[in-house]
Amino acid sequence: MKKALSLFAALLFLAAAAFGKTKKQDPYDEKKMRPIERTGVQKFLGTNRYDVLDECSYFVKNMVGGMKVKKGSFIYRRGTDIAGFRGYYDTSAYALQMAREARETCVAAIDRYCSDFENRALNRRLKARKTRRLYGSAGVYIDFGVTLEMMNYKAKPNATFGYAFEKDSPYFVIHLDKAKNLTLEGKRSSDYGNLETIVVNFYFTRKQALALKEFISNENVDSMAANYNYKQIEEDAQSEAAEYFEADDSVPQKKGKAKKTKATKKVEGADDYDEETPAESGEDLGEVTPIVK
Repeated sequence: MKKALSLFAALLFLAAAAFGKTKKQDPYDEKKMRPIERTGVQKFLGTNRYDVLDECSYFVKNMVGGMKVKKGSFIYRRGTDIAGFRGYYDTSAYALQMAREARETCVAAIDRYCSDFENRALNRRLKARKTRRLYGSAGVYIDFGVTLEMMNYKAKPNATFGYAFEKDSPYFVIHLDKAKNLTLEGKRSSDYGNLETIVVNFYFTRKQALALKEFISNENVDSMAANYNYKQIEEDAQSEAAEYFEADDSVPQKKGKAKKTKATKKVEGADDYDEETPAESGEDLGEVTPIVK
């Protein structure tokens, strides 16, 4: 009997633990990724999802195995913790975006790469498929399409961080695994576009990697987020309006029709204008000469 009770208590404990365990929040949920400010045309074209800021650069492998430098731009999603970069890979445009956890993983990976670089600890004998995953992994978000202005597809691939030797040069690598094209989720035909993304590798020299690290650092992203905290800005505006309303004696506090005084009758029909007259403001009008009839 005691064993049965103990077993029952253990099952209850496990059930409670499972019930109380909260589901990990998606750092790229639909509400969070929705742009703050867009016109109808921008929504239709799928543009203005984020702020395009400073220029950056990275390398990609060309068709014959050589390395080619690409120009890109750092990007930031207003009012969020999401930052990254955008540019071209082969013939398609990509916008790689990372939330806080992914950014922190990437920053730590860049630090490890730089340390291994300086200590000559990068091993050229290892296969790239292994070294590209050496410094960790994280879930990221990408927009992609034909041009930078019209990236109508999205995906949430897994990114790994590491390094690879190309032409005797060691590069920091952000490797993106294949992922479902979320825009076409549920479609069975590829007539609408690619149903999944391709494998992507972005290569960075040490200088390029450090520039990326600086931009996606928590310090920099938190600073940008503070400038777009619209909820706080709206609350501040409402607070100031309420404070002014309470302190302003000229604002009627009670509803109802006010009685007309001689003064109000005199100016009835005139434009509303709250500026004080000199007499109301206490301005010295000087000596007044009485008019004798």
